Formats: sequence, C-alpha cells, structure tokens
Amino acid sequence: MAVCANRDAPRPLPPSTVGAHLPTAGIASYLDEYLARLQDQPSCSEISRIEVIQGLRSAERLTAERLFALIDWVPVSEAIARRAGDLGRRWRRRHPGIGVADPAVAATAEQIEATVATRNLKHFPMFKGLRPPY
Repeated sequence: MAVCANRDAPRPLPPSTVGAHLPTAGIASYLDEYLARLQDQPSCSEISRIEVIQGLRSAERLTAERLFALIDWVPVSEAIARRAGDLGRRWRRRHPGIGVADPAVAATAEQIEATVATRNLKHFPMFKGLRPPY
C-alpha cells in the first residue's frame, strides 16, 4: 500500500490517498481535509505512484491524475535505494508483510524529513509511535 508524507502536517492525515486506495468513496473527503491542513505541498515516493496506477480501474484514471498533479513526487535516488535496502534487510524477517515498496517509502520519508501517513502501520515498524491518520 502506498504512503504519502508531508513535512508540515501537524498530524498525518490521509491524502485520499495514494495510501488508502484512492477511489473509495469515503476517502475522497479526507483529501480535501488533508490538503487544507498542509502548509506545504504533500510529497510521495514515485514508488507510491506505481502502486496506485497498477491498482486503478480505467474509470479512476482521471481522478488519479488530478491527485497526482497535487503531489511533489520524489524520485528513488541511489541514497534512497540503499537506505530502503538496509531497512528491508532489517525489518522484513520479523515483519513478513513488508514488501519492497514499504522500505522505499520509509527511506524517502527519512530522506526528505517527512512524516509518513498510512493506515498500514504494520508495514512501517521502523517508525515508533506512528499512528493511523484516521
């Protein structure tokens, strides 16, 4: 599951998200609330874009593209890739649900000094005290 991050969110909230399965009806209202609370543009790993796009239905593409335009997309640099590898090696044995994308998103958040917003807390044990955004 994808995750968004933002440097200035007082508390991570769902960016309708890239993270909470974009098209679900109840989540759309959280996007407006989330964006209204941000003092800065939300940031996401390009890995999150891949996760969302691969799960989209044709009818959801336009809505997704509008959301994508609001996000500052962070490419996977060598530093992020190496840190993601370290995080994966450290946490995946004890947390088998963690996929390749999760450490990459975590490393991106660390790199840009952002807060992770996700409902999938079990995939991010590397962040002590992480709470669900809603």
